[in-house]
Amino acid sequence: MGQLDKEFRSGWKILLVALLGVTTSPHYLGLYSFGPLVQDLRAALDVPIGELQLAITFNFVGIAAGSQLAGWLLGRFEARPVILLSLVLFSALYAALGIIELTRDVLYLFYLVLPLAGSGALLITWTQITCQHFENHRGLALAIILTGGGIISTAAPLILSTVVGTEHWRYAFFILALMPLSTFFICLIALPKTGKEQSAAGISSQSEDNLERGLTFAEVLRTWRFWTIITASILVIIVVLSLITNIVPLLVERGFSQASANQIYSAFGLSLICGRLLGGFLMDRISGPLVACGVMITPAFSCLLFLLAPADAGMMILATVLVGFAAGAEYDILAFLVSRYFGLRAYGKTYGSLIAITTLGSGMAPLVYGPILDATSNYDLFLKLGCGVVFIGAPLFLTLGAYPRFQAP
Repeated sequence: MGQLDKEFRSGWKILLVALLGVTTSPHYLGLYSFGPLVQDLRAALDVPIGELQLAITFNFVGIAAGSQLAGWLLGRFEARPVILLSLVLFSALYAALGIIELTRDVLYLFYLVLPLAGSGALLITWTQITCQHFENHRGLALAIILTGGGIISTAAPLILSTVVGTEHWRYAFFILALMPLSTFFICLIALPKTGKEQSAAGISSQSEDNLERGLTFAEVLRTWRFWTIITASILVIIVVLSLITNIVPLLVERGFSQASANQIYSAFGLSLICGRLLGGFLMDRISGPLVACGVMITPAFSCLLFLLAPADAGMMILATVLVGFAAGAEYDILAFLVSRYFGLRAYGKTYGSLIAITTLGSGMAPLVYGPILDATSNYDLFLKLGCGVVFIGAPLFLTLGAYPRFQAP
């Protein structure tokens, strides 16, 4: 407990900055603010909802490319200027969306470019600076900052509800621009620079030594563990994303009203936050691969409940909560495993590449489940396949074995 208090006493400022950074990150802001804007965008652009959803596909491609760019930038420059410049560009682009003439293609272009412009504020950056400051309680620290995804998924619809559905709906883009801009000013004040400021912020000489320990990026690419993590992650995340976007229509098919289905789905946000905190807490205490398998296998049981359980609210809430647990823990589990199995020496490039590949792989989810749903006109085959895929993917984490020990270069 004393060691826990010591790490959090010295690193609390970094933890809060990173939490705010994740909350306003391009990784989440575009995704969780899009839903409230859909009806206004549909009316303004005269585009079908299905076609409008392609903006999120472009956004995922931008996140994948931006994660690679962020890894490259963090390998060559200090994190602070990269973060500050990215936040300014990200904010400026959102403000521009509120001013320019908006068409379907312009919307696609902006949602592609937003995470590229804000690449230095993607998850890779916030997880890296957290890993640099926390050693013994890294899992819990990562879990805390990544609850930002759950915070913005809940807050964005509430904040934007003040303008969406009105003639001033485009003010929503200015509101979104203010979010990363507020993070910019907090970082300007609170984010430490190098040298003395870092020491004052809690980076010990031991932690500085840890930054140089680990594999080079070329060495990482030659390890079987890297590709095992990617394979397991893609298999699970494809099912998780497919479930997230289909829970409400699935519940309607099972006989629930639209309003009841939305109420059941509201359990997802809370379970997402709980999944992150529980996963992070456990990873500091027991085997990371065991925690990864235990958390990531929960969507398989969600599929079974949606498929076989009686259509009562309690069972459907449980199924939704299990999806949220996996969705809540995925990114911090991956960040933790990367730092433990490959070290921090090439963390930026390694985590950036892992996020890029898994994002592109999981972004194929609509191409997988779309034809299945169209061909069968119900969710039975979709749920059976999802259950099987997760039962294949999640146990792959158990093959990773013990954490290696790295010598200083």
